[in-house]
Amino acid sequence: MILEFLESWSLFSRTYISALLIGASLSLIGVVVVARGNVFVAAAVAQASMLGVALSLFFGIEQPVLSAVFCSVGASLLVARKHQEGGASTSEEMTGWIFLAGGSLSVLLLARMPYGLKEIQSLFSSSIIGAGSADVIVFGGLLFMFVMFIGLRLRRLTLYLSDPVMAAAVGANIFFWSIAIASSLGLATGLAIRSSGMIFTFGCMILPAQMAKIICRDISGMFLLAPLMALFCVMFGLVLGNYYDLPPAQTIVALMCFLLLVIWVLSWVYDSIFLVRTTRIMNG
Repeated sequence: MILEFLESWSLFSRTYISALLIGASLSLIGVVVVARGNVFVAAAVAQASMLGVALSLFFGIEQPVLSAVFCSVGASLLVARKHQEGGASTSEEMTGWIFLAGGSLSVLLLARMPYGLKEIQSLFSSSIIGAGSADVIVFGGLLFMFVMFIGLRLRRLTLYLSDPVMAAAVGANIFFWSIAIASSLGLATGLAIRSSGMIFTFGCMILPAQMAKIICRDISGMFLLAPLMALFCVMFGLVLGNYYDLPPAQTIVALMCFLLLVIWVLSWVYDSIFLVRTTRIMNG
């Protein structure tokens, strides 16, 4: 299995490296999303990115990545603004609207353009085979930027995510943090959606962070464990996909879902055993 994967490396090396870099980058921003409980926001922003690609195809724009990033960043900032204005309920309403509007309009715009519609459908289904050298450079730079920012601002970022009120009390600029996080989410999603598709982008952003949350149960540890889980799942998924001739993006996300389920079960068993032992000790 591994030998066959290594033999395919010369042909698909840029795709494999891009998948690893995308997975690691998205998992870091995914920690922020999961820690804030905004999982559905990530899906809505991904749909907005799809709408950006559809708009570029509809109007003949030669750089769909730019329109995807523009729409995803705009959607993310809009949700962040609504959250500040009206709280969680208002931001959830806006998130739902963005998700539905992006998903429906991206198809309707290209309903009479067979090639464009096929392009959108392929992004919905996800494929990382077409990733190239530009993706390696872009996501290598994005991962470096995220790692440097988290390394320099980990304490402030952790405090903001866990207790925004306390963060504001000690002098943190809540508006700045909100804009920075929203822009990073939109940027990462907009760049990734064009190269890897909807399922892979959303899966790599959410699932490794959820695994890390269950295992670590603290935000600082999540920033270390989430990218490691993402790298392991992406690499193992690529090996499995190559050996069994399966779509790599779907294989990777399915593997992540399976591991998350295993971690859920093990966590439930551990908590149950701990509860039984504690009860016995308290009862003498």
